[in-house]
Amino acid sequence: MMMKRTATGWLVLLVLLGYMCLAQEAEVLGSVVNIYTELKELRSLVGELSTKLHTAEADLKEQRAMVDKLNKEREEQPKVAFSAALLSSESKHHGPIDAETNLIFGKVLTNIGSAYNPITGVFTAPVRGVYYFRFSGNGFAGHDMGLSIFKDGQRMMSVYEYQSSGEQNDHASNGVTLQLEKGEVVYMRLWINTWVFIDGRYDYCSFSGFLLFPM
Repeated sequence: MMMKRTATGWLVLLVLLGYMCLAQEAEVLGSVVNIYTELKELRSLVGELSTKLHTAEADLKEQRAMVDKLNKEREEQPKVAFSAALLSSESKHHGPIDAETNLIFGKVLTNIGSAYNPITGVFTAPVRGVYYFRFSGNGFAGHDMGLSIFKDGQRMMSVYEYQSSGEQNDHASNGVTLQLEKGEVVYMRLWINTWVFIDGRYDYCSFSGFLLFPM
């Protein structure tokens, strides 16, 4: 009788051990499945990050190419700027003259691009573009002063000082933005029967211009 009970007990024990093993195996299998799922999610995330990285690299490459292009265009863009004054070793008047005459600003302060000719007083546009010009004049006692800036023979802008008002020393200046074709010329003229005062030290009468941008 006792042996029968002992056998039954062993059987129960074996059954319990079997259930325990099955439970542990199920737990292990569940862990493996969870790890596989997480690995799959990580692979998907790595794939997305890799795609974004390739996209960012492509964008960076495109931006670098654009910067290189802009730098090259800036380097190749013509640089044009000049400033000049009426040249004289002593203070004196230029004029009056009974005909409108070109003014030659022979004292060159700046002439980047060499577009201004100090021998003729003429600026020649080296490229098609938009340019800015400024000019000034000084009138000193006794006569009126009239100055005009011309583009290819066409008067574009002027200044005028009326000396009969009793004032002894007047200064006037003006500026203009011009669109020029390559080869078009710009220059200054003194009005008929007027004069300008030239001072060898202070350069009251000046003519300047520069390229804003090519077109």
